[in-house]
Amino acid sequence: MQIRGREVDFRITRLKDAAAMDSALQKMGRAEKKLNERANSGMANVIEAFQDYIRLMRDFFVDATGTDVLEGCQDVVEARDAYYSFLDEVGRQKNAALAPYSEDRLR
Repeated sequence: MQIRGREVDFRITRLKDAAAMDSALQKMGRAEKKLNERANSGMANVIEAFQDYIRLMRDFFVDATGTDVLEGCQDVVEARDAYYSFLDEVGRQKNAALAPYSEDRLR
């Protein structure tokens, strides 16, 4: 799959990839909770939190895929969109993997 112009070799149907994503999501959840607490306390902290959110998503990609797709990213919206794009592709992969076993195909 392509994320921010980088080729990412990730398939949710590959056990090591699914395990890496699960671990990365757990790590991201813990870090995000801490960031959300800090981001609500003044503009300087909000700007700093944006940088931390980019780092958090960057770490997620590295942990889940082994690819740093957010290298050089300075825009929290761009980082978020890359993350959502990745999740959309993972969802598509899941649906494609489960489609052969759908009730309609079994009839």
